[in-house]
Amino acid sequence: MRILLIFFIILPSFLFSQKKVVFENEFKESFHTKPKLDIKLDNRFSFIRDNDVKTIGFKVGLNFNRKFKVGLGVNQMLLPVEKKFLNQENVLVPVELEYFYFSPYFEYVYYNSKRWEFSLSTQLGIGGASYRFTDINGKKIKLVESTVLSYEPAMLIDYKIIRWFGIGTGVGYRLVYYKSPGIIEKFSSPVAVLKLKIYLGEIVRTITGKELEID
Repeated sequence: MRILLIFFIILPSFLFSQKKVVFENEFKESFHTKPKLDIKLDNRFSFIRDNDVKTIGFKVGLNFNRKFKVGLGVNQMLLPVEKKFLNQENVLVPVELEYFYFSPYFEYVYYNSKRWEFSLSTQLGIGGASYRFTDINGKKIKLVESTVLSYEPAMLIDYKIIRWFGIGTGVGYRLVYYKSPGIIEKFSSPVAVLKLKIYLGEIVRTITGKELEID
């Protein structure tokens, strides 16, 4: 696990150092171009206490010259994880662990062609987790919550199947660098990414013949 963590943190820095001059030139040139809207939906699979966890995310940002992407995402654990929690009366009660966070993101596309795109990405997680108990009336009660801050580097690959649709995958690591007291779970974990890409610009261009400033 520690080797994976080092790999996903050190490798992007190593690649950037090897292409420092090229990267700086691309950065300056790209951010002087008119950006296109970047919209994506992704699923991230990770683990919390040996439980498979699926997080769904929706991201909106700007794509500069097909080289740099910046934006903001919202992410929600798709299915709550069932746990036991010791309440104030020292009684173990069944609870559901929920996790939600915002994610400012930055991506650098170091290779792209007609169909392929290889990129390095990083996103910050700013959100919280909570234990919720369902009472006899079916009402969910929040028993405890924690603020969770994370850093998540990843390597991503996208493939354009046809003009309108593509798929993407990748691997990364979620590193939690701050968690306030309350929730006892460990959220640091390897992450697998699966994406479905819809090229709205291509769809609008094909149907109407008009250009839409969206990737």
